[in-house]
Amino acid sequence: MAITVRTHLSLLQGYADIMEGLSPELTREILCVMAEKARELGSALQPFVDQTPSARPAIGDYRRVRERTRQLMTEYRHLLGRLHDTLSESHDYVKGAGGTHS
Repeated sequence: MAITVRTHLSLLQGYADIMEGLSPELTREILCVMAEKARELGSALQPFVDQTPSARPAIGDYRRVRERTRQLMTEYRHLLGRLHDTLSESHDYVKGAGGTHS
């Protein structure tokens, strides 16, 4: 499901990006395609929209998920920073080793 949503949103964003500066005819054509993609996305999400209030998760669940997402994003940023540092050190090491040929 996440891949489907991401794909549709990415397509819509891409279409919006290429619309700038186009003729009104091409803009209309792209908007028609975007409308179809938006309908497809709406259809994919429909089962989640039709839930009754009693079938929705409790607000506490949303808060726990939001907090966990924040924790994961913090951890991701930390690990990404470490990866960049490691790559930078590796590139520096390779550059230093490359200049010592006899």
